[in-house]
Amino acid sequence: MIRPFVVIVVLVATVGFAAGAAAQPPPPLQGGFQMIGTVTVANNVRGEYVGQVVQRTWTFIPLCPAQPCATVQLVRQRAAGTDTLILHQTGPASYAGAGQFSMPLRCMGRIYSPGEAVPFKITVRVTDTGQLTATYVNPSRINLTPCIGVLGHDAARYTSQPAAA
Repeated sequence: MIRPFVVIVVLVATVGFAAGAAAQPPPPLQGGFQMIGTVTVANNVRGEYVGQVVQRTWTFIPLCPAQPCATVQLVRQRAAGTDTLILHQTGPASYAGAGQFSMPLRCMGRIYSPGEAVPFKITVRVTDTGQLTATYVNPSRINLTPCIGVLGHDAARYTSQPAAA
């Protein structure tokens, strides 16, 4: 009775090892991507509306010499500029990071260049095929002017555009 048990354990270990060896890690998060986004939240954000489709360029730069890299720099195009933020690996194929940019805001007839601060979080997932899915969330904005006002917030979902064949 002991001998069949040992054989079964060896076979299970071999099958488990073979299945683990067949799984491929996701492609590394690097290079430039055309991202197609759909605005999912647009509350008091001038020029944005829910359902709006936007196209942006996102560039990912690994911050270590070996792949896969647990820390990646994201240079992200916005409608009014670019952002640079650091993404940290949160799982085998997922990354997240937070940043902030400022927007001009009119107050008492004057335009304040850093009128509002816009904190945001970005999450990115790399699929087995190398495509990306991402989310952008800005839960609230911070007024940097002496005026009292209602500031908005926004969010969007993104997917990378398939490479041309």
